[in-house]
Order: sequence, then C-alpha cells, then structure tokens
Amino acid sequence: MKIDSIHNSDGGSPLDLDGSTSQLARRPRRRWITAALRWVIMLVVVFGVGRRIWLEKEKISFYGLDLAWGWLLVSAACYLAGLAACAVFWWLAMRDRGRGPGWSRTLASYYAGHLGKYVPGKMLAVVIRATMVGRSGVGIATGAITCVHEALLTMATGSLVAVASLLMVSIPHHKYWLLASAVLAAGFGLLALPPIVTRLGRLAVRPFPNAVVDDKHSCRWRTFGAGTAMITGGWLLMGLSLAAVMEAMHKLIGLISQWGFWKAYGLMTGLVALASVGGFVSLTPGGLGTREWILVETLGPVVGTGPSVVAVVLLRIVWIVAEVFASGLFWIIDRQWNQGKVHPS
Repeated sequence: MKIDSIHNSDGGSPLDLDGSTSQLARRPRRRWITAALRWVIMLVVVFGVGRRIWLEKEKISFYGLDLAWGWLLVSAACYLAGLAACAVFWWLAMRDRGRGPGWSRTLASYYAGHLGKYVPGKMLAVVIRATMVGRSGVGIATGAITCVHEALLTMATGSLVAVASLLMVSIPHHKYWLLASAVLAAGFGLLALPPIVTRLGRLAVRPFPNAVVDDKHSCRWRTFGAGTAMITGGWLLMGLSLAAVMEAMHKLIGLISQWGFWKAYGLMTGLVALASVGGFVSLTPGGLGTREWILVETLGPVVGTGPSVVAVVLLRIVWIVAEVFASGLFWIIDRQWNQGKVHPS
C-alpha cells in the first residue's frame, strides 16, 4: 500500500506520519507507567499484609501456646481448597462471557486478589484480578464484573450456610444472628442473580465509553447453580479450617464431646461464614476487627473468651500466610506455563 493512500479515520488529509512517530514514542513511556503502577500496588499490598500479620501476632503474644503445627498446615490447605471452589465459579463466569483464561492464571489472579483486601479500599482486589486476567485477553470490564459476581455469590452462599447452621445449633443472641444472616442472604442472593449482575454491570461501565459489556454473553443459570453448589462446598472446607485450628490448640476434642461431631462442625462452619460475610460488609480492610469480633462473640461462650481470641487470631494468620503462598506458587506456575508455550522444547 502506498503511503499517500493512507488517510485518517475521518476521511480527511493523509495520515500524519509525525503524529504516528510520536505515538510510537509514547508507547515505552506508557509501559514504564504501567510497570510502575504494578510495583506500587504490589508494595502497598506487601505492606498491608505484613502489617496485618504483625498486629495479629501481637494480640496473642501474651498467651502461652502449645500448638500442634501440623494442624495449622491442614487448616491452610482446607482454606485454599475452599477458595479454589470460588475461583472455579469465577472462571466459569468469565467463560460464559466469551473468554476463559488458563487455570494457572485464574488461580494466581484469584489468590492475589485476596491480598488486596488488606489495603484500604474494597476495590483493589477487583483491580488486581481484572488486571491479571486481562493479560490473557479477558476484557477489564468482563474481569471486573465476573469478579464482583463471584464475591456476591460467595457472600450469599455464606449467609445461607450461616442460616442453616444457626437453625441447627443455639448460641447467645441466637435470634439476632439468625435474623442478620437471613437478611444478608436475601440481599446478596438477589444481587447475585445473573440478570441483576448484568444490569449492574451495564450501569457500572456507563461512565467508560470504551468498556463493552456484551449482553449476549452473561452468566448462565446453569453456571449460577453449579457455582452455588461449589461455593457452598468451599464454605464447608473453611469450617474444617477453623476445626483444624481448634485441634492445633488441643480444643477440638472437648468441643466435640460437648456438642457432638455434627453440631460442633456445623457451628464452626456457620460462624466462619457469618464472620466472613460480616467482615465483607464492613468498611475495614479485610474485615479487620469485624470478623474477629463476630467470631469471639459467638465462639467465646462455647470455648471461652481466651481460647476464642487465640483461635481467631491464629485463623487470620494462617489464612493470610496461605494466601501469600498460593499467590506466589500459582504466579510461578503460570509464568513457567506461559514461557513453555512461547518457547516450546
């Protein structure tokens, strides 16, 4: 094609080659700015996570602990497996909208997003996840909307798990916690319905003219149902995570002998779900203070205030360390996988 036949998009004068050169010159600058922003986000997240671990450690420094450390590893494994169920729904929701990244990228993005919740501002987790999957060709709008959908469905199922647990066991202020769980389940359940999420997505991207939300590719009801079942299973695994922490403190056997296995397990699962949902609706980073307060208030009358405080803080530390480990592990796996595709042996 001849150069003089190239015209601007408005059909006017020939294309300004000097303008094109200046645009090419700006591209490296944009790359540097993008890289700098990524480093800033990473450093902020590292600071937030490190600060959170230090503060939690200080809370239990006065207690003499005789821990079975192996059970803390079991707790971390149960927690990560529970989160993986939520990540699967996120991947399915992105696939329904026309683009599903690889599993290693999905898991790396999902776990890394959890680290963003320890920084003030609830949206940093969404930014991290949408940006990371965006490198796999997923649109920023699609990544963000499906991320929010996963969070809403996770909170809805968590509230339902809390309701089911509180119908099975009785704790102090039982009616209050049951009513709060039911209200949260109804609210999050409504917002998590696929048509509502699609409408909210259109409203959210309206200020951004370049963002496109394709209504033809939204979350299917089949995916919604499968996600509800999988995430419910994830909450059951998170209940096992708390149970493993209690066993690490040598408190689980006494709790089971007092309540029976199923009631004790249902209690721990329901309280973890209730506290997590309560922390989500609070404005503090990572539900700081809110989640711990709910767990101490509900678990304290059962195992004692001192042991409940230790269990809650240990659970928080185990979960943070597990998130850091999983984020790094799947980031390395994803990096190696993509390098293998670019440079096949």
